[in-house]
Amino acid sequence: MAPQQRKPHVCRNPDLIRGMGKYLRSKMYHKRGLWAIKAKNGGAFPKHEKKAAATLAEKPPKFYHADDVKKLLVNKRKARPTKLRCVV
Repeated sequence: MAPQQRKPHVCRNPDLIRGMGKYLRSKMYHKRGLWAIKAKNGGAFPKHEKKAAATLAEKPPKFYHADDVKKLLVNKRKARPTKLRCVV
């Protein structure tokens, strides 16, 4: 038997414009069936207990920095040239 081909993911809330969905939050709440999940669990979403993290012995660093090195902040701004205004 041949392996099944995976279908590409199709968004259930297509974009009207970038960052803005066709359906609002309440419509997607009903479309996704979240109301049914809450109704099945007594009016609240199910809570999952967090698994205990395995405690591993932490290794000390192999060397220590002579001075503290400051990490640069991430700059996500794009440089845009200023628009020239035409004076009439």
